[in-house]
Amino acid sequence: MKASYLGAMGYSQRHTFPTTWPIPPSCHEPATSVRSYQEGMDECQFAEEMGFDWISFSEHHYSGRIATGAPAVMAAAVAERCRRVKIAMLGQLLPLNNPVRCAEELGLLDNLTNGRLIIGFLRGTPNEDQTYGVNPAEGRGRLFEGMDLIRKALTEPEPFSWEGRYHQYRTVAVWPPPVQQPLPPVIVATRSDDTVRYAAENRLGLGVSFVPPERMAEITAKYFQWCAEAGWQPEPDQIVFRGSIYLTETDQQAQDWLAQRTTGNTAVPGGIAMPPSVARAVDAARQIDGSSLRAGVAGSPQGDVVGVSGRLNFMGSPDTVVKQIKQFHDQCGAGVIDLFFQQPGVPHQEVMQEINLFAQEVLPRIREF
Repeated sequence: MKASYLGAMGYSQRHTFPTTWPIPPSCHEPATSVRSYQEGMDECQFAEEMGFDWISFSEHHYSGRIATGAPAVMAAAVAERCRRVKIAMLGQLLPLNNPVRCAEELGLLDNLTNGRLIIGFLRGTPNEDQTYGVNPAEGRGRLFEGMDLIRKALTEPEPFSWEGRYHQYRTVAVWPPPVQQPLPPVIVATRSDDTVRYAAENRLGLGVSFVPPERMAEITAKYFQWCAEAGWQPEPDQIVFRGSIYLTETDQQAQDWLAQRTTGNTAVPGGIAMPPSVARAVDAARQIDGSSLRAGVAGSPQGDVVGVSGRLNFMGSPDTVVKQIKQFHDQCGAGVIDLFFQQPGVPHQEVMQEINLFAQEVLPRIREF
């Protein structure tokens, strides 16, 4: 099993943010921001030195929790520091972006990293629809058309035109094409049946985030069935689970940390949400295209950080975390675990200690799975 470090680049004082989305720019202090990005890149570099296989990036907007609104920029900066690991764009939010521009960024990143890129296709959580004014009812259609167009743009050797429902181009000729031929590895990050089937039928990998193993097992069971029907079997590296982690020397230390940050049914102080009227409107629009409003808001201190019953996906001592990771391997077939270490209120030096502890006590054991 392989380990991936999520380069969230969180603003160090994000736990003090107001409980609203978007986070006002007035919360930003330049020196703190610059230091936070430098610390985030130090964490990525240390993760590589300690044996992690991937560094991943995701697109989120208007928040300091995952402060990578332009993930290709962040990936390029980290790729200059990290010369061995895979650079996993997990991923760009296709309904929000120009697919041709996404393809150009991906092609360039694969060249800059000499073929170390992994591509992720992602729709995003409900608040992301508000960022660039995308109609939530069009999100799923834009996702599917974007995936088709990017794959063609990165593999077609001659200029071509595109006449789709959402995108029309007289000429598409992405330069440079990727180093990896015909295409870098592609992961579709989803929980929805139609997108899972798309990944299976097109021989693409599957990524699932922030759910318990029982729920992921339901998703991967369908995926494996549809892969078999399509005549192929995915490799372990094509099944990715992204989860939040808080790793300590003992289970009691982790429980004490969580207890300090929970009050009643509130998982982690500082969670943010869209205004109720906006949330209801987005939910109704997403229901039109077969989606539902996902709990939590991407980019919040609460959001996806806390898993089932107020617990993180992976929390506790090395022995406990190894057992938790093994569940995702055994029950779901996960071959890569993508880990979000930057929990609310956890300072940079403590994150570095967690990376070191993971590398020393967890990574050698999960390699055997």
